[in-house]
Amino acid sequence: MVRTAEFEDHTFIQASLELISLGGPGATTMAAIAKCAGAPTGSIYHRFPSRNALLGTVWHQALDSLTMATTPALLQGDSQGAVTALLDWAESHPKEARLILLYEESDLIDGPLPEEIHKAIAARHRDLGTGLTALLAHKKKTLSAANLALANFAIFDGPIAAMKPLLRAKKAAMPLNTCRAAALACARTTLDLLE
Repeated sequence: MVRTAEFEDHTFIQASLELISLGGPGATTMAAIAKCAGAPTGSIYHRFPSRNALLGTVWHQALDSLTMATTPALLQGDSQGAVTALLDWAESHPKEARLILLYEESDLIDGPLPEEIHKAIAARHRDLGTGLTALLAHKKKTLSAANLALANFAIFDGPIAAMKPLLRAKKAAMPLNTCRAAALACARTTLDLLE
């Protein structure tokens, strides 16, 4: 008789997101993830060969969600739409937003990833780069390292900085509408610097 799995991948991914949201990447030990999921530690290893594989999957799923939210507007050259999509995504996916917007991939993953996860994450980064390149083309700006860096700052880094007080606080330090206004103003001002 074949034994069916009692715990699904999603259970451990959600437990990991919960722990990161509450205590940062350091809170995601395999024992803590298992406890949060209500599962024996060994159950995780039936789904994921290592902590890096699990946390790489968590990172990839959050990054994929962010990419799906922001890339359509970027591809259409709609910078304000892309920033608004980022803000809406962060509001509707608070745990994923805390992960992607407050931490770096290297904060979470401390060793090699399985090849398929590594390739999937790289593909999402390429998608975001393609979106930023399309934004520059729509704005009839030169495709240069400086302009790509400015576009990345305008769409992602600046608005993320504006949202950090909201993302970090258990109780909002700034009202949401203030964070949104700061993020959109940052994007507009930065895009004016494109050559």
